[in-house]
Amino acid sequence: MSASGPDIPPMKEFKSAQYEFNDEQNREFSGLADAMRVTAGLMQLVGLAFVVLAALTAVQASSTGAKTAAAFGPAIGLGSAALLCLCVGFWTGGAATSFRKVAETKNEDVWHLMNAVGSLRAMYGLLRTIILGSLVLIVIGLGMVAFGLMSK
Repeated sequence: MSASGPDIPPMKEFKSAQYEFNDEQNREFSGLADAMRVTAGLMQLVGLAFVVLAALTAVQASSTGAKTAAAFGPAIGLGSAALLCLCVGFWTGGAATSFRKVAETKNEDVWHLMNAVGSLRAMYGLLRTIILGSLVLIVIGLGMVAFGLMSK
């Protein structure tokens, strides 16, 4: 014991068992995060533009007095495009935040990297579903046009 109190051994430096990226790798993640953040913001702006266009198209369709579903088809299509752009924009922004944290934090690189990969996986899963659905609708539309042409 010393005069100032009990002898306490110095604390060892905390080291994580996780991988820690070096400065050059962190700059790459930072550049990726910056590019993704800009892309996310632009996708969100495009999504908002589609929301405005969908609303204006719906107002125009309702003001003409047309009450058929066909009159609101363009508004529904623009609304779908808005939803897609907004989803991609927000998911990309979330992944960008995780990539930014990979570059900025210590001892949490793997956790943030896996969070970013999970966000991207979810976004691409949505895109795959939308693309497959669109292909099905295109085939149905082409079949309807072909049937219409043959029945004339």
